[in-house]
Amino acid sequence: MSKIEIINRALLKLGEPPVASLYDAAFGKSYELIYQDVKNLLLSSYPWRFAVITKRLARLDEKYGDKFMYLLPKDCLLLLKVFGASIKDLTEPRPYAMQGYELANNCIVTMLDDGIDVEYVRIVDDDMPFPPLFREAVAAKVAAELAMRIKHSLNLKQALENEFLTLVQQAELNNEIAKDTELVPDNSWVLVRQVWGD
Repeated sequence: MSKIEIINRALLKLGEPPVASLYDAAFGKSYELIYQDVKNLLLSSYPWRFAVITKRLARLDEKYGDKFMYLLPKDCLLLLKVFGASIKDLTEPRPYAMQGYELANNCIVTMLDDGIDVEYVRIVDDDMPFPPLFREAVAAKVAAELAMRIKHSLNLKQALENEFLTLVQQAELNNEIAKDTELVPDNSWVLVRQVWGD
């Protein structure tokens, strides 16, 4: 489903006619701006699995004091975890996510000098492969944002917000939204020792 189809779903929820083009619609620019904001807000507020990826980062030559720097990926919308050892190098199903890092100058700053793995929510430009619940959640949230402007109805806005929350809850039940329920493994001290080179 394309961006304009999702916006038309939002307009349908408001009882408004669909638009053929955002450039021809009276509020076309507003529709597009609200849509982009809502989409990125949903991606970063609820880490949808289709948008979460893992990537290995190489150390920059530049240093931050006595620490090493790793540039965040260009498509990083929200950093979720930093792993101090390569995911492929560890025998654990998921390596221990490290805590000892900072963010500065759009970089991860750490004492580690041999590369890190990051898990993050990426910016998604292609709207076509969105899962159905994500599309409906975006449409409901866009409709809620437009309810006061188009319909001047606080009740309608609240009803659409409730619909949005129901869709998010359903996505969580369907495991379409990543949940950080992992426990630190019993031998995590071994992983920490490996990471810090003790």
